[in-house]
Amino acid sequence: MLPLQLNLIDLNTGNIGSVMKMLSRIGARPIICKSSNDIDERAPIVIPGVGHFTKAAQSLDAGRWRERLDELHTSNRPILGICLGAQLLCQSSEEGPGAGLGWIPTTVLRFPATDSNGGLLRVPHMCWQNFTPPDGCFPFSVPTGRMYYAQSYYIKPTSAPEFSPYQSTYGDIQFAAAVRSRNAIGMQFHPEKSHRYGMALLRSWLDWANECCRP
Repeated sequence: MLPLQLNLIDLNTGNIGSVMKMLSRIGARPIICKSSNDIDERAPIVIPGVGHFTKAAQSLDAGRWRERLDELHTSNRPILGICLGAQLLCQSSEEGPGAGLGWIPTTVLRFPATDSNGGLLRVPHMCWQNFTPPDGCFPFSVPTGRMYYAQSYYIKPTSAPEFSPYQSTYGDIQFAAAVRSRNAIGMQFHPEKSHRYGMALLRSWLDWANECCRP
């Protein structure tokens, strides 16, 4: 059973519309939260993204999101960060000043113009890549398929494997395609733009999140 309601955090950073449309298509009822006071703590949380890290970090402060999200993260409330939303789970970013939520002990780096062998890398990195995480990588069943990436910055994998359960590559640069801390999961790719593959992934996450939110 999918949750009747889902908190969709509005940090004034972009693609809330496409995320909301996809979530609605699979049966969820996303409610846009303009400030931390709008959150229904009984429902899962989605932090969408597309935008600048510094602006989003400033919005975390302006909307008094940090303390509230920290509380929900500590209490194992399901939280999903997408693209920039995933990067906000980290400590900081080369994109600009400002602090992330710091749940993932790593930083966000900009893709260089070339890899270590001198091969050219187009930035932003925009492509479809196969998505085949190993068993046990996520706390819910994950359908295989392809996911769509559109990123100029990437999450640097951490030395602690529990924080970056799935990694991918661009050129010879390894980056964290998905990260996890407690029940907070960040996806660097865009499931809301990944057609049936992303729809199946979001549906699986929502089924798991719904079970986590049962009293």
